[in-house]
Amino acid sequence: MGKKLDQNQIERERVEAVLNLLRKQVPLSLKQEKFCNAACVERFLKSKGHNVKKAAKQLRACLSWRESIGIVNLIADEFSAELAEGLAYVAGHDEESRPVVIFRMKQDYQKVHSQKL
Repeated sequence: MGKKLDQNQIERERVEAVLNLLRKQVPLSLKQEKFCNAACVERFLKSKGHNVKKAAKQLRACLSWRESIGIVNLIADEFSAELAEGLAYVAGHDEESRPVVIFRMKQDYQKVHSQKL
């Protein structure tokens, strides 16, 4: 059990290290802080082999992308074509009762729709 606690402590320290790197670059907005919860940061760490610097860089790029497309203002109704074509589906609702839309990225989807769309 001691080893499990040590692993959890190491994971928490890595999450905090990623968040500290992000905050050093530019202060996070309240919405960005909310997005960057422990589970989110852990996913980025896992995808980058638990490398704190690489995870922070990827997470910062994700936050920039989210800001550039105005993801906070998007609503499910804007994706009616994708929903109808089966390229996306509503997977329940978040804690604020907003629909969570999941996209099934297919190679042919990118040929038909631009990333900007």
